[in-house]
Amino acid sequence: MKIRFNGGKTATNQAFIYTFTPVRYLIAPDKFKGTMNAQEVAETIASGIREFEPGAELDLLPIADGGEGTAALLAAQLEADRQTIETVDPLGRPITAEYFVNGHEAILEMSAACGLWRVRPTERNPLRSSTYGSGVMIRYLIENGFERIFVGLGGSATVDAGLGMGAALGYRFYGPDDRPIEPLPDVFSRIQRVEAPAVTRRPEVIGLADVETILIGPRGATYTFGPQKGLTPDEVATLDHETARLVDQIDRDLGTKLADTPGAGAAGGFGYGILTFLKGQVVSGFNVVAEKVALRERIAAADIVITGEGKLDFQSLHGKGPYGVASLANLIGKPVWALAGVIEDRQLLKAHFSGLNSLVSADVTVEEAMQNPGPLLRRRAFELCRDLTKRH
Repeated sequence: MKIRFNGGKTATNQAFIYTFTPVRYLIAPDKFKGTMNAQEVAETIASGIREFEPGAELDLLPIADGGEGTAALLAAQLEADRQTIETVDPLGRPITAEYFVNGHEAILEMSAACGLWRVRPTERNPLRSSTYGSGVMIRYLIENGFERIFVGLGGSATVDAGLGMGAALGYRFYGPDDRPIEPLPDVFSRIQRVEAPAVTRRPEVIGLADVETILIGPRGATYTFGPQKGLTPDEVATLDHETARLVDQIDRDLGTKLADTPGAGAAGGFGYGILTFLKGQVVSGFNVVAEKVALRERIAAADIVITGEGKLDFQSLHGKGPYGVASLANLIGKPVWALAGVIEDRQLLKAHFSGLNSLVSADVTVEEAMQNPGPLLRRRAFELCRDLTKRH
């Protein structure tokens, strides 16, 4: 708790009044991927703080940065309505996927239809996987009059540069015999012409990205995300080459040049699809979430800010949520602490955080932290409060 002093004199005596004010914590973590969602992380940290300091004031604000869970988190904060729609998964199988409605705005994740979670490990085949199902969802929202559509970009099973989505929106892809081709990555080399549909209405479509990856090249989507989805090194090199050729064709046919836009490579190139086929934009998912949930104002009202995610490393400094929280806290002049499962590149990170605490330690392995994150996180939160009290 904080101790505030007020002193005042009377004619006969000196009066001292001490006011005990509880510390106000803002708890604003991202998810611990694979173990706990952001809400669970925030609640667990809060329980550790309450154990040490029962009177603390706690503001729980789970965050997201465009990766998986962004749509649901935004929907919860905005009290948006959950809806479902019939579509298909990355392999074309019928599924039901969710999206959220907030007035004239719709919020969805491309992974709701085309996420890696939709495909069992033994079924993964990115060269035959498509974003068509996500395109079906977006087409439905356009046809139903939504003025603004937010799309979380993360967790995809695909590397098709959003061409499947384009097909769902009415774009046509033709081979050398001028016959239509389903734009799957393993036939990119056969596509010779792209034709745009007649568009009668185009809402504002905003892709929410947690990376600034471009589409083509060693720093592009295929090289960055392809191996995670099952591509071999040879397949990565071949697909990147064929995607580059196809992008040149799209540029000629549609009059675009968007492959080098930061975020175009997000979600296996789905960002490029939003930019090219929807004339949309790709922005920092964290910035949109921060604005929607009034993060700056809630940081300003706090005494101590706590953030974190499953793994903090140098990549966290490029569009990830905890770095965004830390940047705002530093700008406002509030101490900000990180609690994470694993922390690497501490020398780079420590310039942005007041302190760094991880579940993994000399006594706790990565495997143990993954198997038992809740009690460990609660303990680390307790220890953090104890250490802060010792310092002050």
